[in-house]
Amino acid sequence: GWFVYDDVRDRIDANEPVAVDNYTGLLEQNAVDLIVGDGFEAKVVRRPNADVQPRYVFQQEPEPGTRLPKDSIVTVIVSTGKPKVSVPFVVGTSRDAAVAELTQRDLEATVVEVNSERQSGIVTAQNPRAGTVLVSGASVRINVSKGPKPIAVPSVVGSTYELAAAQLQAAGFTVGRVDVESSETAG
Repeated sequence: GWFVYDDVRDRIDANEPVAVDNYTGLLEQNAVDLIVGDGFEAKVVRRPNADVQPRYVFQQEPEPGTRLPKDSIVTVIVSTGKPKVSVPFVVGTSRDAAVAELTQRDLEATVVEVNSERQSGIVTAQNPRAGTVLVSGASVRINVSKGPKPIAVPSVVGSTYELAAAQLQAAGFTVGRVDVESSETAG
């Protein structure tokens, strides 16, 4: 009968709780292999983590040292890398609103001031476009209007109206004529 006794003792040992090891910092597959090797069932959950490389365990449940019966579930949380963020549409908004929206989504605004027909301080373009998915912390360029480009007015004093109008129109101006009394020759 001592064979029966050994069989009973082996079954008792098989149900003896085992201490959970520390699996954090390991590659997912290595952690799973160790969990199974320790007699547990591995459950893998994948989540974004800005500080941990993809495919590495950054958290586990239960904590290391916890004693569990064999075949208990040990969960490891594995990094999928930095969180992903969708770029919002900010064209037409104010500079401050665009920067706030990007910052709130954990994106960095790179502001470039450009001359534009749009009101000063308004976003005229963005790159990448809205809906693009980037990793958290990525940069988004926004062009912000600083108003129209100043143009020097050519001096036309002493010229005939026709010559002055032609010079001013060539420089991009619209010309309006007002006749006044003067000691100069007419026109």
